[in-house]
Amino acid sequence: MSNKLQQAVAVCQENKTQFRPDPETIQTGQELQFHPPLDPGIRDAVVALASGGIETFESCEGGKGHSFPEPTVRFEGGSSEGLRAMSVALANGLPVLRLRRVWGVIDGTMHGPWWEMTFDPPKNSPLWDERNTAARYAAESLNDLG
Repeated sequence: MSNKLQQAVAVCQENKTQFRPDPETIQTGQELQFHPPLDPGIRDAVVALASGGIETFESCEGGKGHSFPEPTVRFEGGSSEGLRAMSVALANGLPVLRLRRVWGVIDGTMHGPWWEMTFDPPKNSPLWDERNTAARYAAESLNDLG
């Protein structure tokens, strides 16, 4: 068994899961104190969700050089929490693109699940142009011809 997996098993045996935020992290999120600071392009979504009681633990505005290709927020909760988060997001006018339940795999062992909500990028964002595959294909075709 790998060292990383041994550490995960030891933590789980103490009735804690290292892949979930600790209570102090949850409290600072509810107080809207984020360390490291949030990406500017996802801050409004995270603040809206956290203000609605959703326990977010990871977010990214998406795009080149970022962890996710599109604006993404990950959050904790049971099977009904996704519907509650969707309700909070829609009530705040957030442009939700997808909501999914996710399990991670480390060293062949599943952990999770957690929720992942993705958003349409703002229309004035370079990400908006990147998601338009028809325009991107046309531009790439012109480059190939020239």
